[in-house]
Amino acid sequence: MEKINRVLLIDDDDITNYMNKRVLNKAEITRQIDVVTDGQAALTYLSSPEHLQADLPLDLILVDIKMSVMDGFDFLERYQHLAPERKAKKLFALSSSASFYDLHRLKEFPDVDGHLSKPLTQTDALHLIKEHFLSPDDYPASSEE
Repeated sequence: MEKINRVLLIDDDDITNYMNKRVLNKAEITRQIDVVTDGQAALTYLSSPEHLQADLPLDLILVDIKMSVMDGFDFLERYQHLAPERKAKKLFALSSSASFYDLHRLKEFPDVDGHLSKPLTQTDALHLIKEHFLSPDDYPASSEE
């Protein structure tokens, strides 16, 4: 399967970051994974010269919507005002217990491409890549998953 270039994980829980990174590495779907622990750190990351000058473009952001310091909704509010070159190609919200209200509120943000439940699974990660990054010509010849 074709790999995406770079993923940014935004979550305030170190164990969740470790597990998500492990799932993504095991699925072998990305060349690089960067991790930050809150929305403010993510905005700093996206505003840094290192981000813009990185060899690999940022393809995917996975952001937890319930975090301390700056939660996912506050991050999304500020993210929508970033210049396009600072944004990822795709952004998905993550949560372990998203309420109807949270899911409805996510629709207010045009940059959010979808929502995934935590914990992230390898099946979820592979499906996300297949649905959002691969063209039908890139699909494996076998339909088995």
